[in-house]
Amino acid sequence: MTLVGRLRFFWIALVLVLSLHMNPSEAQGDENKVCLDKFSLGKEDFVLQTNESVKEGASFLGAPPVSRPEACVMACCRDPDCNLALMEQAQEPKTIKACYIFNCLYKQKRVCRFVRKTGFINYLSNSVFKDYLEQKVSGEEDKPPVANTGQDRVVQPHEDVTLNGVESTDDKKITKYDWTMVSGDPSVVMSKSPNFLDAVTISNLSPGMFKFQLTVTDDAGQTDSAEVSVLVLTPEQSLHHCLVPKKEGPCRGSFTRWHYNAASEKCEPFKFGGCKQNQNNYLTLEECNNACDKVSVIPLSPSGRLGPIHNHQEQCGEPCGPEHFSCSNNCCISESLECDGDAQCSDESDEAQCKNIKKEFNRLLDIPVDSSKVHCIDAPVTGVCRASLTLWYYNPYERRCHRFNYGGCDGNGNRFETEEKCMSFCGSVSESDVYERKAAFERLEDKDDAVIIAIAVLLGIGIAILLIVLACCLLKGKKKHRNKHQQVAVNGGHVHMYEDSEKLVYNSTTKPI
Repeated sequence: MTLVGRLRFFWIALVLVLSLHMNPSEAQGDENKVCLDKFSLGKEDFVLQTNESVKEGASFLGAPPVSRPEACVMACCRDPDCNLALMEQAQEPKTIKACYIFNCLYKQKRVCRFVRKTGFINYLSNSVFKDYLEQKVSGEEDKPPVANTGQDRVVQPHEDVTLNGVESTDDKKITKYDWTMVSGDPSVVMSKSPNFLDAVTISNLSPGMFKFQLTVTDDAGQTDSAEVSVLVLTPEQSLHHCLVPKKEGPCRGSFTRWHYNAASEKCEPFKFGGCKQNQNNYLTLEECNNACDKVSVIPLSPSGRLGPIHNHQEQCGEPCGPEHFSCSNNCCISESLECDGDAQCSDESDEAQCKNIKKEFNRLLDIPVDSSKVHCIDAPVTGVCRASLTLWYYNPYERRCHRFNYGGCDGNGNRFETEEKCMSFCGSVSESDVYERKAAFERLEDKDDAVIIAIAVLLGIGIAILLIVLACCLLKGKKKHRNKHQQVAVNGGHVHMYEDSEKLVYNSTTKPI
């Protein structure tokens, strides 16, 4: 046997010996540690505002029957869509009464909102909540900008898409917006908007996934970047996004959503129950139209799209992917078919947990919370529109209201017409009531203060100039007045002072005849 052969034999033997002596629980423990390290404890004594969060696009994924916090986090870790593990604490230390797992992202946008409630804890995904978990109030006078590309887009082939960075922020001024393509077919055409520095139009899009990056630069040269995805649907994807029937789901909430009706070839509203949706489920009419415009089950003109007829039978013999529901018999079906009222798995495991999911979701909706002031703890949002409306938002960390520019659409309820209305409604809310970090309120506050300072400086300069002009005018008038009464009379007349003139006039008019 050669030296190489001996070394290979020794290495294989060593691996076998180590594997035989390895404790399975140790291997499992290492796996659990890796999973737990992906999550961090959020602010305690806060519960999810379930109704508001789902309304904005959060997804309830389930309520695993576990009794310890780490087991709840592990359940969340095993679900690729989960980024929030919410728990209700039990009487005994280190135990929980209930575990709820959520997806807090809707097309890249974080949509979960929290309200104070004693007895609840939450763990957040480090990757999704990275900026929240690491947010610190900077002591620097000029803070770096924050790039914001908005939510991900879903469109049909050859549709133009306009991307913008209108929601990007800086405490002073963003001077430059640079868009680049990170991945996707390089044949796309990117055209800068002639009207807006932050906008770019993407055209010549073919089916596939595209990623674009926005880099913003402020007037101090500081930069920040963010990415946005554009999914251009294939015919197969159009089936799931546009041609499957609307699905209300097993839960019994009431959330207005939009779906594409293949029969009428229009987007129509429907009432969504709040859980286990399919992909033909959109928050807005605009989203639905962008994703499903001209999709049809019947071949139309070249401008129309054809959606294939799909077989919903379970598939066995292959591993299930992230887009699948894994039946108890290890066969796979589309995840959107879980809890649709019809068993697709031959063992009916896709309908087995639906009643429990409905019960636990309803329980979340029924948790009593003080929702009267919830808008006061939302970080202010300018929105995606480009109007410039001066409104007021409440900062619970300072218990004061500040001005900000509202774009005219989207946003949230933390906006008021006057400072008086703002303080009257929110004045009792303090930092102990708020889940968001101070920095979320600080950025707009800095911008607001900068505007006030600039206005004050300009007013001060204006007042100073006005005072100088008035002083000059008074001095000039006084000089003219003095010259007028001190002129020398013609033909040797003498000079009269103003007081003497008054005396002479008086004497001449009162002298007896």
